[in-house]
Amino acid sequence: MKLFVRIIKPTILSFVLCLFFVSCANEAKEKTPKEIYVALDGDDGAEGSISKPVATIYGAVEAVRAMRKAGETSPVVIYFREGRHALTETLVLGMEDGNPGLMESAPLNEYGAGELAPSYLTFAAYGDEKPILSAGVPVNGWELLDSEAAGLPGAATGKVWVADFPEGFDKFYTLYDEKGRLNRARAEGFLPTKTGDKRTLYFPQGKLKNWDNLADVELNIRPGRAWMINMLPLESVDEENGVATTGVSATYEMGKLADWVHTNDGNSAWIENTLEALDEPGEWVINSKTRKIFLWPANPSADGSPKGILAPAITELIRIEGNIDYDGSVDQPVRGISFSGITFSHADRRAWTTDDEQLGWGMQHDWDMFDRPTSMLRFRGAENCLVIDCKFLNSGGSGVRFDLYAQRNKVENSEFAHLGEAGVLLAGYGPGTKDVNHHNEIVNNHIHHFSEITWHSPAVWAWQSGYNRIANNYIHHSGYSGILVTNRVEPNRSLNGEGGRTVRHHEIPADVIENTVETYENWKVREKYNHSRHNIVEYNEITHAVQLLSDGNDIYISGAGTGNIIRFNYIHDNLGHSMPSAIRCDDDQHETLIYGNILNNNAFFAAGIVSKGVNDVINNFIVKPLNAPRYGYISYEWVSVKGSKVSKNIIVSHPDGGNAHGERPYAQGGFNYDGVPLLVETKMDSNLYYHPTNPNWMDDHLAKMRAVGNEKSSIFGDPMFVDPENGDFSFKENSPALKLGIEPLDASKMGMINQP
Repeated sequence: MKLFVRIIKPTILSFVLCLFFVSCANEAKEKTPKEIYVALDGDDGAEGSISKPVATIYGAVEAVRAMRKAGETSPVVIYFREGRHALTETLVLGMEDGNPGLMESAPLNEYGAGELAPSYLTFAAYGDEKPILSAGVPVNGWELLDSEAAGLPGAATGKVWVADFPEGFDKFYTLYDEKGRLNRARAEGFLPTKTGDKRTLYFPQGKLKNWDNLADVELNIRPGRAWMINMLPLESVDEENGVATTGVSATYEMGKLADWVHTNDGNSAWIENTLEALDEPGEWVINSKTRKIFLWPANPSADGSPKGILAPAITELIRIEGNIDYDGSVDQPVRGISFSGITFSHADRRAWTTDDEQLGWGMQHDWDMFDRPTSMLRFRGAENCLVIDCKFLNSGGSGVRFDLYAQRNKVENSEFAHLGEAGVLLAGYGPGTKDVNHHNEIVNNHIHHFSEITWHSPAVWAWQSGYNRIANNYIHHSGYSGILVTNRVEPNRSLNGEGGRTVRHHEIPADVIENTVETYENWKVREKYNHSRHNIVEYNEITHAVQLLSDGNDIYISGAGTGNIIRFNYIHDNLGHSMPSAIRCDDDQHETLIYGNILNNNAFFAAGIVSKGVNDVINNFIVKPLNAPRYGYISYEWVSVKGSKVSKNIIVSHPDGGNAHGERPYAQGGFNYDGVPLLVETKMDSNLYYHPTNPNWMDDHLAKMRAVGNEKSSIFGDPMFVDPENGDFSFKENSPALKLGIEPLDASKMGMINQP
């Protein structure tokens, strides 16, 4: 598919428009915001008033730029009237569109964006109207497909319609009708017959064929790991020998999953986009060689034909882009651009098409790609920008991303739903000394039913991004994890390894690169290059996570910097057995505070809270667990946890018991990093434990710990919550928790303010 990008250039017409606005400005007594209106029945040759609106967002931006060149310095609001406003080329807003007067040296808050300066350019809905910015292009000219079409299943006979690609389209990966995103035709799943390499798949007889449109067919596969999925174009298929090659490398060798890994149907791979798999209403297939779209409509017209079908022209609707000096140390951000009350929709998923674009550019385990156009609204070098009361719905990629330089930006009171990928991504530069993505806020958003195509995509992710505030978000129904704070790219990573090409080797001393090991002491040396530090993740509500993959968590911190705080989050009703833990500090993670979180009514494969490193776990409540976790309600894993503070936690056991605290050494043996995780080396005290039927549940643990001076004040007893069924985890008058100084928690304060 062509990547359309539109950079607006002023015309003579816009210069005439600007004279109109400047004339009005001269008559005004003070600088009030100027207004331009965009309506579907407008004309880009019009003046832009409410009675004579322009027709497109491109025309509106053109007019504003002409005003600026003529000397207008007042704020401008571009108002959109009701309806679907189409963008077929990415609108790029640059330095000329932002506020040139904001101070670069304004002091920063401890966390988050703080109070933003007034917006210089705002894109807003008019009144209570609900405008949609859409990348969809109508697909017309539908004809009923010949029932003898090769490969069409019997159930689809007489029900599939065909149309030509819209003009200018080469390929696309999503399709939409009036109700939302349609499912691409998906074949029955299978398991690889043996392990291949990253571009070689061994498959059962008949599962793959040398289809005529082979370049359009994608292999969807979980490549031997629990935590991700790949979508790979096919390059060749040897039907006789059951071996295929892909056009792009998988993240890992393509083979079977481990026995413990959850799957919905026992399979880990399937094929999409073949006619023989088109067997349900709402499914579709494309053939880029013949430029045809095949669709069994789910919401047909009276005559049975498809209606309201949209094909996506672009993956990125709007990009705000500053002057990026990628190899240097100083970027110039665009400042003061806002979006209010607008719905973004119908963008495509950015597919993997070449190894040059993919290998070494993945973040974490290729959970997203570094500095790529994967979201509908993208800020690439932005400061003091605001997204408020917007919706990001029904799209193949993500909602919003802030790449490279991003400071003092907010995403607030917005909804993200039915997205193929993530909600909000904060992604700075790779490991090195250039630390410019920080002090942003993602607050009070409703993020749900995301990761519907790319299952490992999170709701909110701070990758190489620090001092952010991620708060009061309501997150539910995810394929994998909820909130991520990570780097997880060691400076000695190979170039083609996960994230290897993001490392800024010229900024890191050679001895640091050469001596990389995953120990606490070595982490202290490398921490200055890991910029996901001092984030505060608080008052979020997360539920129904990890519904499609395994080894995911509600909140996940891994390979990040110091000082991250995970506090006062309500994590509940995660019912799938594939979620290992609600909160996890994973590999190479230290100096994180996990405080005041409520873990209620969850199933844990491994543990409720995992600490793989020197982290503090204080005043958390683990109650009403749906099972006794494998390792412990709190698990200490792989590495030394010496000096970790573990106090004032409440653990209410499942009737089957289990370990309150688990010591889990490195499973493969032979290499223990900087030691094994020993409970006796923690600073553990003032915890409250309760088992509903076994008063001796903690006797052995308490005896062991008290022998070394730990757990002296900890006790066994019913915490006596006031009303836990309704989220009130305060204590009744005689609760033993009060004697231990445990802080009561109230789940009603966690999650969105004025939750829908």
